[in-house]
Amino acid sequence: MNPFLRILSLAVLFLGLLKPAGAQTVYYQSFASGLGTWTSSNTTAITSNTTSASSGYTTPIMASGGFNLSFGECGGNAEHSVTSSAISTIGRTNLMVGFGRRRTASFGPQVVQFEFSTNGGTSWTTISSDVSSTATTVWGLSIFNLPAAAENQASLLFRFRYTPPPGAACGTSFRIDDFTVNENNTLPVELVSFRGTADRSGNRLVWETAWERGASHFVVERSADARVFGDIGQLSATGNATSGQSYAFMDSEPLPETSYYRLRQVDLDGSVRHSKLIPVSRAADEWMIYNPASNREIRLKASSTAADPASLWLYTVSGQFVPFQLLQHSPTDWLIRPAVPLQAGLYILQVGQTPQHRTLRVLVR
Repeated sequence: MNPFLRILSLAVLFLGLLKPAGAQTVYYQSFASGLGTWTSSNTTAITSNTTSASSGYTTPIMASGGFNLSFGECGGNAEHSVTSSAISTIGRTNLMVGFGRRRTASFGPQVVQFEFSTNGGTSWTTISSDVSSTATTVWGLSIFNLPAAAENQASLLFRFRYTPPPGAACGTSFRIDDFTVNENNTLPVELVSFRGTADRSGNRLVWETAWERGASHFVVERSADARVFGDIGQLSATGNATSGQSYAFMDSEPLPETSYYRLRQVDLDGSVRHSKLIPVSRAADEWMIYNPASNREIRLKASSTAADPASLWLYTVSGQFVPFQLLQHSPTDWLIRPAVPLQAGLYILQVGQTPQHRTLRVLVR
């Protein structure tokens, strides 16, 4: 390959890594060239430098490291502000604005207000009354959903402003990096994790989102072969959130051995996206029940000829013991015949003695 083209390709790849994942970028500023076209009321207090390079955040904005914008506390008792260059959002909808943020431990107590304007700075609309309040000494992300008033604008401006206390130093600061405006038309949520574990109660699934916009609900799908899936439950999404959200779902009747799960993420407009697939394995049960059962007999399948039928106990859901006769049809096939016909409903088959016993559900129709 031509050396020049190779260098150009690497440069394009590098720049691509700096852009947010999962959304279309409308505007991006890394402050690598200083303030650039941004304007500051105090260039001593508000500067671009490489102190405390951004790191740690990846979704939906990736930390670029290197230069970032510092809001120092020097020049106190007078309001400082920095205003972005004009950004066109013509034809753009469902906008989000975000940036990495960090502050020194002693920064404050002043607030850093974050605003936008659609009329050249004549009037401003507050996005956050204090974006520094959520910042810590470790880099993190702040993401905000913009109202419809910010859409289809020829000249959208953003502004940060604050009034530092008198006598403070420039080194005491609040910092931002990777200032980004996204058009988020593709995903209802940004899923950052999806995990599953097996326990006595069933298979527990947990997942987390980094943010949500116009999300409706999650459908939990399960498969025995990782190919054909069926719905087993549904949870409502938070809907709109700029911070992480956590969810949990219990599959109380998991498949024997390995179950495969995925999430169907559904937007308010009906669009969907599937999560990655995760397997959850559990030890094979000594006994398997053929559900649903009849009111006169319950069919069982033993995992081996070593399974102990004397360890079986049948109860109603209220805990009342149900007497029964146990019949063997083959080395691993058994029948439970209740002393009296069972009423329709749910029953519990206990395997083993407490506290090591396990329970299986029996559905009688």
